[in-house]
Amino acid sequence: MKTLILTFTLLAYSVSIYAQDYAAVSNSSSRTEHKVSDYGQLSHFTSNVLLDEEFKYRQFLKKSKSSKVNFHLDGQTITKRELAKSLRKAAIKSENSREFQKFLKNNYPQLMSVLSEKEMELLYEKFRKGTFNSYIQDLAENW
Repeated sequence: MKTLILTFTLLAYSVSIYAQDYAAVSNSSSRTEHKVSDYGQLSHFTSNVLLDEEFKYRQFLKKSKSSKVNFHLDGQTITKRELAKSLRKAAIKSENSREFQKFLKNNYPQLMSVLSEKEMELLYEKFRKGTFNSYIQDLAENW
């Protein structure tokens, strides 16, 4: 009986030591994967917006409210909803895609390294659509 208790104790002790080492290795690798996956999440976010033929900002904002996706840009953690709001704000404040890119470059410089100029232009058009300024601009062009 003493041998059985001693064997079980040694077995439990050795398994717990191995499990602790394994967890430490697992955590260190997931941190580097997490940093790399941020760009993938951002690319996924932009592709969702750009591929949506009938993109409606308000509906997108409602959907992003329940999303738990976070983006890590320039040392800040930004939720999907906050990123959508900041892109909308940038689109409203700027009159063309160059100003939109300049605004994003000043506020989120890391975003410029992830997205191409063409993607920025398309994001500008998507987030600008439905604003009062775009309505007035369309009215003036079609007059």
